[in-house]
Amino acid sequence: MKPVMGIDVAKGKSVVQCFLKRNRPVGRAETILHTPKGFERLKALLADLEQQTGKKPPIILEPTGHYHRVLVQFLQQEGFHVILVNPLQAQRARRVGLRKVKTDESDAWHLGDLYYQEEDWLAHPVRKEAFTDLQFLTRQQEFVTRLYVQTRLHMRALLDQVLPGYEQVFTDLFSKTSLNLLEGWLGSDEPQEENWHEAIKKASRGCRSDAWVNQKAQLIHTVSQMNPVTTIGFGLKQSLLTMLKLLRELQEQLAHVERVIHDVSQTIPQVQLLESIPGVSTKLATAIIAEIGDGSQFSHPKQVVAMAGLDPSVFSSGKFTASENRITKRGSKRLRRAAYLTVICGLRKNFNPRLRAYYDKKRSEGKPHKVAVIACANKVLHHVYAMLKKGQPFAT
Repeated sequence: MKPVMGIDVAKGKSVVQCFLKRNRPVGRAETILHTPKGFERLKALLADLEQQTGKKPPIILEPTGHYHRVLVQFLQQEGFHVILVNPLQAQRARRVGLRKVKTDESDAWHLGDLYYQEEDWLAHPVRKEAFTDLQFLTRQQEFVTRLYVQTRLHMRALLDQVLPGYEQVFTDLFSKTSLNLLEGWLGSDEPQEENWHEAIKKASRGCRSDAWVNQKAQLIHTVSQMNPVTTIGFGLKQSLLTMLKLLRELQEQLAHVERVIHDVSQTIPQVQLLESIPGVSTKLATAIIAEIGDGSQFSHPKQVVAMAGLDPSVFSSGKFTASENRITKRGSKRLRRAAYLTVICGLRKNFNPRLRAYYDKKRSEGKPHKVAVIACANKVLHHVYAMLKKGQPFAT
């Protein structure tokens, strides 16, 4: 007997199919709700399968968005081995049959049948709470940053209609002084008669010299004279004020998330380990660790490279072998971006001599710049894997 349970995960529920051995299902597929009562029923089905076979059955499922996370966490807490199947493998397994059938029950069946087609399935490792927290926090930071960038672009488009050339006044258009000045100017009933010197002095909270205030006052006066529209419509003014409020809130959110990420990362020794790589900041080290954890789920550095989607695609048919192969890009885009930024930071001002030497070697072989950078990113992930496995810092 070789029992297994195949689970097709959906939002709020899952369809399970138990097998005693290949082509020997136990009953029909059953729908399990993601509720305490549903999980108890799932536990009862697994206990019954274990009693019939005398073996603890593994569970095989396909990751589905974030809906599978709670289910996997429950099963691992109960001591069961969970196998996460790559969606490409699951899709290929569904296409084996001659009939074109796509239901939740058939998907659970195919997942269970897929288990018997390979012998070396690896159980999904139990992820430590600190790594899970770090992953959630970095996802949130990415989401808020994306909103912040879009808000800045929209704000700039509105300013171009109200004060053409305003970005020439301040080096940082979205600094506190700039935003304070805009808020005070838009809140005035007669902004065209504003005393710019006093307004800028008030907006800077007295932290700037009189010479700096006079310079900015002259610039903003010149810019205001360039505006062909003497009055601002109510709708445009409210839009700008809304963007200002949203910008401030997003800036506070980003600052808060960054503080929490910093506090969590300080409790993870792997982050400090990766900081030993020249050119790698705490933020980059955190992004890498948030994706791969402590590296215990990998048995070879090529698996880390494949997870980042930096492994080269291969195409060969008959006597033809493709000479130009692109990277697969099938893995984590966040890990791929972090590896790329690590290379860029390492090459800048020769922060990482070993990486610079490898880059120059690839360039001397006739490789284009981008190909050489991707090769360096591949090399960086090999270094990261070795550092995590040995627990040793980067050797310069």
